[in-house]
Amino acid sequence: MAKPGPMDHLRELAEKKLNDTAIRLGCAQQSYVQETSRLEQLHTYAHEYRQQLQDSIRTSSVSILSLQTQQNFLASLDGVVAQQVRRVSVSQHKVDSEKDAWKQDKRCLNAFQTLKDRADEQQLLKENRLEQKMMDEFARRAASQRQL
Repeated sequence: MAKPGPMDHLRELAEKKLNDTAIRLGCAQQSYVQETSRLEQLHTYAHEYRQQLQDSIRTSSVSILSLQTQQNFLASLDGVVAQQVRRVSVSQHKVDSEKDAWKQDKRCLNAFQTLKDRADEQQLLKENRLEQKMMDEFARRAASQRQL
C-alpha cells in the first residue's frame, strides 16, 4: 500500500468536517423537535385554559376582576406562544442551514474521494507498467541466456 499523500490528508479533513457537520445537524434537528414539542404543549395548555374559562363562564358567575385577570393571563400566554413560534422558526432555519452545509461538505468529500481514486488508479497503472517492463526485461534476459 502506498504511503498516504496530500490527497489522502485532504480527504480525511473533508471527512472529519462532514462528520462534524452531521453532529451539528443532529443537534439542530433535536433542538427543532424540542422546540416544536414545547409549542404543541403551549397550544394544548392555551386551548385547555380557554375551554375551562368558557366552561366556568357558562356554569357560574365570574367576577369582572377574575375575568380580567384570566384575560390578561391569556394575553400573556398568547405572547409566549408567539415567542415560541419564532423559536421554532429559528430552529427550523438552523436545521435547513446545517442540512445545506452537510450537503456541501458531502459534495466536497465526494470530490476529494474521486480525485484520490483517480490518483490511486494512475499510481496503480504506473506500477503495473513498471512491473510489466521488469517482467519483459527478465524474460528477455532469460531468453538470451538460453540461447547461449
